[in-house]
Formats: sequence, C-alpha cells, structure tokens
Amino acid sequence: MRKHWLTLLSAAPLLAVTLSAAPAQTPESTAEKEIRAALSRWVDAANRQDWKAALDVWAPDLVGWYPGLPDITYEREVATSKRPPSDRVTNYQVTVNEVIVSGGLAVVRDTWVFTTKHGSGDSTEKVRSFEIWRQQQDGAWKIIRWISAPEPPPAK
Repeated sequence: MRKHWLTLLSAAPLLAVTLSAAPAQTPESTAEKEIRAALSRWVDAANRQDWKAALDVWAPDLVGWYPGLPDITYEREVATSKRPPSDRVTNYQVTVNEVIVSGGLAVVRDTWVFTTKHGSGDSTEKVRSFEIWRQQQDGAWKIIRWISAPEPPPAK
C-alpha cells in the first residue's frame, strides 16, 4: 500500500501542472475569440476600403443607429459596399472593452477611433459603441444591432 501512495505522491505535481496549464475552452470563450477576430477582420477590410469583405460582420437583420443618421440596415451596407475606393482615406481602430456572451447572443462594448486624412491635415473622432451579436445558423457570429455615439471633444 505504501508503494502506491509514493507513486501517487510523485505523480501529483505533474497532474497539478497538467490541470492548471490549459484552461478549458468554454462556448463563451470561443464565441468571444470569434467576435474579436471578426472585428479585427472588419477593421482590416475597412482600412483597405474593401467594403465587400467588411459586409461579413453584419447579419441580414442588422439595424444600427448613429446620431443624425437614418437607421443603418444590411441593405444600406450592401449598397455602400458597391462604392469605389475614395481619395478621402479613413483609418479605423477598435478597442474591445468588454464581451459578454450568453447562449447564442453576445453584447460587445467597444471604442472606435477614426482618423481621416484631409488635404488640410488629419481629423480624429472617438466613438463609443454597443453591439449585439447573434450566432447565425452556420455558426458565425454577426452583428444584429448596434448603437454608437461620438465622444465630445476634450475640454480645452
């Protein structure tokens, strides 16, 4: 019996390292990784003005809201994707502040920075956003609703 205890005790550190080395992948952590990757692909596509590739993040039932604009729908995004590249280049950056996943829905809170090059220099806008993502029939995560608003300029 003593021999079995010694064998078990000598294996315990290896077992502890193995159990703690790799956290288990949960459906929520997998969804979060997929959502972060989708946002990164959107930023890459938008920065190269590939609006057809940028469509991949939107669900067919998309509704988005930005102050002063009519609702943004999937149909409007498709129409926008057909425009030619512009001389007015905007660089997009996103910081994902939070992702909450529950079942087939997720809420993302993020901060966007848009820097647009003009003939007279650059202008930068910081925008805060909430997005609701839903897992689609094919397993992909897509945005179904979003609301964004610009941050006020810094006080001088």
